[in-house]
Amino acid sequence: MPVRRPIDDELQELHALLVEMADLVDEQFSNAMNSVISGNIGDASEVVERDDEVDALELAIDRQCERILALHQPVSRELRMLIVAIKINTDLERIGDHCKNVAKNAKYLARTPEVFEQTSIAEMADQSRTMLREVQDAFLERDTLKARRVLAKDRHVDRMHRETFYKLIDLAKGTPELMEAVGHVITMSKALERISDHAKNIAEAVVFLMEGIDIRHKQIQDRADGGSGTSVPGT
Repeated sequence: MPVRRPIDDELQELHALLVEMADLVDEQFSNAMNSVISGNIGDASEVVERDDEVDALELAIDRQCERILALHQPVSRELRMLIVAIKINTDLERIGDHCKNVAKNAKYLARTPEVFEQTSIAEMADQSRTMLREVQDAFLERDTLKARRVLAKDRHVDRMHRETFYKLIDLAKGTPELMEAVGHVITMSKALERISDHAKNIAEAVVFLMEGIDIRHKQIQDRADGGSGTSVPGT
């Protein structure tokens, strides 16, 4: 039976904090979209208020990483875990911010639901949340195959965001009285696109954790190495 070291307990605590933050962010995402779809302003306000909880967890995770670095001498996989934890922590906090921004738009869209209904926002939200949940599973299960699947899905969200943007621009041109509502829906569409980007970032971090390979900006790395410049799907 392997000997348990003090750093193992510290890393386990770090892992638990990351899981807690991921669960909270997922809940924030669900509540934010439900508030928009239902027009429930009370639910939207709760999402905005709970963003402080996300920020508090971000600080707790940062402190735990600092504690491990100060009290122990992490090497190899342990050091990679700390690097990944810091990256994931930042992305989760950003997702929480975007959830707050989505919720803030609920009160405006409640007055003009016809604008929302002419977009792919609901589908974008489903896809982005699926990415978020799948990347959580990839991290928990240390599954790089699941992580790489998340990377590919980001392109679909990007495409829906572009389509939604141009459709809304045309709508605003034809019905100027809906200009304000169109602006809020574009803001929400961009927030969902950014959430999927952060889920992709987490997926890349999981690959780095398990394989020690940095797959970000693959085209730049290939050019620097004299390679073909072929990109990894989703990057």
